[in-house]
Order: sequence, then structure tokens, then C-alpha cells
Amino acid sequence: MKLKIGISPCPNDTFIFHALLKHLIDAGIFEFEVTFADVQSLNEGAQAGNFDIVKISYGNLWNVQNRYGLLYSGGAMGYGCGPLLLSTKSNSLDPGIPVGVPGKNTTANALLKFWAAGEGITYKAEYAFFNELYHDLFNGDRIQGLVIHENRFTYEQDGLYLICDLGEYWEKKTEAPIPLGGIVARRDIGKDVARKVDELIRRSVEFAWNNPKESESFIKEHAQETEESVVKSHIGLYVNDFSAHMGEKGKVAIEQLQQLIAPEYGDVKSLFAY
Repeated sequence: MKLKIGISPCPNDTFIFHALLKHLIDAGIFEFEVTFADVQSLNEGAQAGNFDIVKISYGNLWNVQNRYGLLYSGGAMGYGCGPLLLSTKSNSLDPGIPVGVPGKNTTANALLKFWAAGEGITYKAEYAFFNELYHDLFNGDRIQGLVIHENRFTYEQDGLYLICDLGEYWEKKTEAPIPLGGIVARRDIGKDVARKVDELIRRSVEFAWNNPKESESFIKEHAQETEESVVKSHIGLYVNDFSAHMGEKGKVAIEQLQQLIAPEYGDVKSLFAY
């Protein structure tokens, strides 16, 4: 059974899915055709129904919940791992200058809105690909931007200023882990298939933890930042117990984000694939 899968090229996704995609675990009847894309392209692909299994922003979950159900494994959630609002000028937001944001339906955008509303701050968003945002900040082509993934480890050495760690802000206000991105499965593949794929992803995570050297070349082949210390820090931050199974704390975090973005959808249990 061939399934189309979409994930990002970031080290946490390639670390998690390496064993599954490279047949290092027994996938049984399943064969996976993978597409690597930035988070907003994956979000849009899910909205169009282009994938059977796909990594999306939790901020986009409610837009696709009729077609997709959430899996328990493979996602990015945790503490101290949220998006950073950066500037080339100072540690304060300039409301007269647009803020680069990595996609309208991303969790990063939702957390930016959460912070701005809580602090009474106004801003104008400009949407761009996440990998272009940092390059534009670094090159001086953009003044303010929301940065995710590897560049949280390099911005200081690159001379950029931190306006706000939006994940830290979320944690202080909610006392919940930060729900960044999750894996969803098309509902029409059936609950039994979704459950089996979820188990395969969990086994792939466990294989990666037990055999960390196996995925190194695969990760660097796709990563935006290939310096070994940055890649290891990225994986250490974004791949954790929540990646193997989100558990009750993960469900609570999703419910709190839901109440922020889409309270009309009611019971969070209906969002899951099985």
C-alpha cells in the first residue's frame, strides 16, 4: 500500500522519519513516497488534500480537520522550542516595519498573535518561506522576522536581536508545552491504517534514538544549517518524549491552542485520526 507523505527538510523531521523512509524498520505492507517542503507548503498541501500523511502546523489543524485526523507520534512539541521574534535593529518591535512570518496558518503566526494581543502590540505581517526569512534578516533585506528551527541557535552570533521568545511567552501564560507541528493522516485511509502508521512512526523515532549515527548523512543532505553542533542541538530540542507519543500533556496543550485559535470546534478528541 503506497502512501504519500510530506515532511519538512528540518533535522527533527528527517531524524524521526529516516528509519521509516529508508526501510530500516519493517513497514509491512506500506511503501512511502516522500515530499520534502517548507511548513507553509505542507500546510497548503494538506488543505488541498495532496498527502496521505503530512506534517502540519498545529495552527492549521482546524482548517484540515474534516479531511485529516491527528496522529499521536512524530510531531514537534515541547518546552523552550518556540519561534523567536528577531530584529536587525533592537530588542523592541517597531510597529511601522512589517514582521516576516513563515506562513499564515503556522503555529508561529498563532503564537505571534497571542503575544501581540496579550501585550497590546500592533504589527503588520508579511508572509514568506521560513528559510528565506532568516537569510533576509542576516543579509539586511528584512528588519523584523519570526524565526523557527535551526536558526534559534545561531542568531546571536549572527548579530541579530531577540524581541521575544514566543514559546517562552506561551509557556508562562499557559503552563503547557508548545504545540508546534503534528502528523496528520487522511481520514479516508481508515482508522486501522492510521493506527498502524502511527505505530511505525513511533518505532522510527525509537530506532533513531537507539542508532543516532545512522541518520547523520540523511539529515545533513536536507538541512538548512549543517554544522554538527547546530544539528544536534536542533534534534535534542525538538525530538523528545512528545515525539514518540504526545500523551495527556500534549493533548492539553493542543486543547489550549484550540481555544486560542478555533474554540468553535469543541471537543479536541474529534481532531484525532483514531
